Amino acid sequence: MYLTTLEKVKTLLQGDTPLGPEADDLLSWLITAVSKRVEAFCNREFEKKERAEFHDGGGRYIYLRALPVAEIASIICSDTWDWDAASPLSGTSYAFDGATGMMLYRGGEWPYGEGAVRVTYTGGFDPFLEEGAEPPEGYTPIPEDLQQAVCTQVAYEYRRRNDPGLQAVSFPDGSIQKMDVGEFLSMVKTTLLRYRRRPG
Repeated sequence: MYLTTLEKVKTLLQGDTPLGPEADDLLSWLITAVSKRVEAFCNREFEKKERAEFHDGGGRYIYLRALPVAEIASIICSDTWDWDAASPLSGTSYAFDGATGMMLYRGGEWPYGEGAVRVTYTGGFDPFLEEGAEPPEGYTPIPEDLQQAVCTQVAYEYRRRNDPGLQAVSFPDGSIQKMDVGEFLSMVKTTLLRYRRRPG
């Protein structure tokens, strides 16, 4: 899923000299690559779609991975993983918070054992709309701070495309230090940490 748009990146980069269409292919590739790295760093997928996840029973809370959670289709518990033979839990058996993905079992601890709770649900953010299009009901846009972080990282990598990893440049009258910042700029990483979910 693209976490920023070509138009936003070009606007950030252009300054007084607008970028021509010759830059589009490279920028689009960078947007794809950075978006995938951000998902890997945050340990989650951002695209809104229906998915099935398997969680362990035995605790009071389950944390879904694709946030925000829009709808839970079914929850089935089975120690034998025979999902077709098991009956879905009643909606009154649990409560969930869409923003955090936290699911509470009302009867105490979630029943059954390892990988025995299958949750089918829809969660994540919607893709960008065409310019001028009206958002449909339930549309959940990518948060502005996440968009801005990805846009900033893409613009930085585009500007550094001719000197990757360069840490210092020497001139007769002195030198300019360029530090290798790692996978993400520090301000970008600070934003991404707000969206990072714990492993598991």
